[in-house]
Amino acid sequence: MLFRCRAIMELEKRENGEDMDSIFRGCELENMGLESDNGGDELNQEQGQCSSSSSSDYLDKFTLFETSSHFYMIGRDVRRKHWRVLEICRSKPSELVVDEDPTRYSSYECKGLLHKINEINKPTGGLKLITVCYGIVGFIKFVESYYILIITERREIGKICGHPVYSISKYRMIPFSHCTALTYMYNSTKENRYKKLLQLVDIRDNFFFSCSYPLMHSVQQNLSQQEPRQTSDGPMFVWNKYLTHHIRNNLKSNLWTVALIHGFFKQVELSTGGKTLILTLIARRSCQFAGTRFERRGVNEMGQAANDVEIEQIVWEVSQGKCPSEMASVVQNRGSIPLRWKQKPSLLNLKPDILFSEGNDNYNATRLHFQSLHMRYGVPVVILNLIKTSINNREYILHEEFEKAVVSVNRDFGEEDQVEYSSLDLDAAFKNEATDELAEVKGKAVTALEKTGIFSCQMPQSINFEASFDLSYIWINNDSNNYISKQQKGILRTNCLDSLDRTNFAQYVYGMVALGHQLYTLGITGSQELDFEDPLAYDVMNIYQAMGDAIAKQYSGSPAHQKIFSKIRGQSNVATHIQESIKSIQRYCSNSFMGVTKQQAIDIFLGNFQPEVVELTSSKSSSDQKEDCGCLKALYLKNLSRCNFCIYSGFERLGLQDDAHKRGSRFLTGPSGRSRHDSNEG
Repeated sequence: MLFRCRAIMELEKRENGEDMDSIFRGCELENMGLESDNGGDELNQEQGQCSSSSSSDYLDKFTLFETSSHFYMIGRDVRRKHWRVLEICRSKPSELVVDEDPTRYSSYECKGLLHKINEINKPTGGLKLITVCYGIVGFIKFVESYYILIITERREIGKICGHPVYSISKYRMIPFSHCTALTYMYNSTKENRYKKLLQLVDIRDNFFFSCSYPLMHSVQQNLSQQEPRQTSDGPMFVWNKYLTHHIRNNLKSNLWTVALIHGFFKQVELSTGGKTLILTLIARRSCQFAGTRFERRGVNEMGQAANDVEIEQIVWEVSQGKCPSEMASVVQNRGSIPLRWKQKPSLLNLKPDILFSEGNDNYNATRLHFQSLHMRYGVPVVILNLIKTSINNREYILHEEFEKAVVSVNRDFGEEDQVEYSSLDLDAAFKNEATDELAEVKGKAVTALEKTGIFSCQMPQSINFEASFDLSYIWINNDSNNYISKQQKGILRTNCLDSLDRTNFAQYVYGMVALGHQLYTLGITGSQELDFEDPLAYDVMNIYQAMGDAIAKQYSGSPAHQKIFSKIRGQSNVATHIQESIKSIQRYCSNSFMGVTKQQAIDIFLGNFQPEVVELTSSKSSSDQKEDCGCLKALYLKNLSRCNFCIYSGFERLGLQDDAHKRGSRFLTGPSGRSRHDSNEG
């Protein structure tokens, strides 16, 4: 259809020289995002910003149209100089067929093409505008039809190397099926069940993206032209890679999709010593073995850790009227204790027993995990283990087993690859009035930073990235390594039991120690050591507390405990203790009643399990399907008429039978053939 319209348009232009603007004005398609501004450059409007791109290859804004048989997405480059067209067939809603027009159109030519499409489709309603949008999140099929997920509103939350970073304000999920076919779909309880599950993964909450900067990689990887550190399953921090894999593989292009990163992004302006600096804190949650607290523990047999989060701290000095001359970054990591272990949630037990899974004895999964860290960050890998070491505490068995695992793994590693292990019972240090927990963690942080170092580089005036369809990025400047002053080698990996509360405090301390080195390297301060009583330290503490809350909500359903931060601020009182108790209750309720349902939603979003007419079956492309978690391995939908409370509250956990759990089966309606509640859905 698209290419036939283009041929007709060219033929008519040659034959009679018809004025396309007048035709366009007559077909009700004006003012639909096709305005032209050849002199504009949206990236360089602000004085003092770097030139972030000398290339206009990437598309920045889109307009989605529909006919009875197709979607047409019109993409505009950031400089408003050329337009591209994507055609999506909707004649067979259960199939995904996309086609990209290789032509680069001018505004005038694109209007003419849309006019012809409108004329050809007039008998069936013509061409209609759906919405203006900012990229495709992906395509997903439940039971009946494919849906397209698009971003309709975005908000700029920062810039890196001059490239804007956005969060999502609004998005839409549009079915392929046209109006005549929607009646059955809207009355399909199974279809509605899956749609509601997917909506539990709210991409407006701590998801972010950039059209021109590869956020899934650290600054060091991007600017030093290191080989993309990917696993066999692709980039580990791109959460919508499954939703976009079909269009990327088919078109060999990333022009139409965005790469969503999940975790935390905050960029602030701070002052110290009379100078102003920009601090950016990024937390990237891994989409491998991702999930909720009690559904994802330890590591799977592929060595992928639960709650694996990469933290990057980037700093540069604000320069008036020119691009910053230098920037510095440091990366650290957190993740669940890399053993094969789990906890079975119980309504009667606030602290479930810790159980080791089958296959933990040989530590193969632990070995694979550390090999992955070596591949991602280099050596050394420094472990800071913060769990309790009292022999009478339930955490002790993990402490003892983790030490044994490190010893066993190091026997197989060469001298250069040895894992460096250190342990600190942070909870005991906090409770002991004679112990300064801040000084204890700071000593560990200083030692680790001396081994890994930080990254710093001179800032070139133009930084351009070229993206390939497999989500790998390279900086197209061949002289990039000439700008590098220092490189980080290795990583500090911190964990406690949940890798949330104690871990977040330790990561703040490490961030402050690293910030001292960053500011010294940039020439902002004359010493590598920062005073933790300085107002700057409290500003940084606020950012790390916000990050800790975000990650804790994503993994456990409640904000992070801040009792150590409160003690440092001198705010430890009865009110603080009450707040911490409320958080514990909130976390317990979320894990007990919502954990399973949230896990199902995450697995559907990531493509770990794909809906079918009767049941959810494993995706062959997923790398962690061998994990015997039992979340969705036999998720039958035969009698799915349940009330909304059950759908959103994880009520199915209350009806689990022990034998069903052992088989890895979770019935949405209970073991019996009857539903638990009547439903008026649909």
